[in-house]
Amino acid sequence: MMTIGRYLRTKRFFKELTLQQVVDNVKSNYNFSTSTSVLSAIETDKNKIVDGELLFVLSDLYDIDLNELQELILKNLKENNSRR
Repeated sequence: MMTIGRYLRTKRFFKELTLQQVVDNVKSNYNFSTSTSVLSAIETDKNKIVDGELLFVLSDLYDIDLNELQELILKNLKENNSRR
């Protein structure tokens, strides 16, 4: 299963950005504060809940199709709920 964290990490990898570059870019271009530790926790699935604003900022930065992102999130929710 592709988690949101792995998905975001893959998108960042293809943009050839470091976590620090993402933090700097997000601050300068979107006036949004985050940290490398927050991004790392998301990408390694240690932080399962992603702030909505951060998700939109990263979607724009990584050129993510919001429909694709929606499908991934809903698929993961359905799979996780069916295991309970």
